[in-house]
Amino acid sequence: IKSSYKIQETSKNSKGQVQSYRSIITVKLIINNNKETILNKNFLKDFSYANKDNKFELVQYQNDIKNNLINKIIEDIVLFINLQ
Repeated sequence: IKSSYKIQETSKNSKGQVQSYRSIITVKLIINNNKETILNKNFLKDFSYANKDNKFELVQYQNDIKNNLINKIIEDIVLFINLQ
């Protein structure tokens, strides 16, 4: 399993201040038997949201989003494996 998480700035106002973000999680799942690849699938989840004035609240919100995206990807992986 290889995974990545990133937060992108998706828009700024005329003063150059960030207006919105997108959190993106990608997971590459590869299952091998000996040296032969049995399953290979990429999973991606993202979520866009507005900036918050309070940076502490923004970080908490981003952590909640990250956890929700992780849980959705876990559900997708379990479903994918069960259907194989």
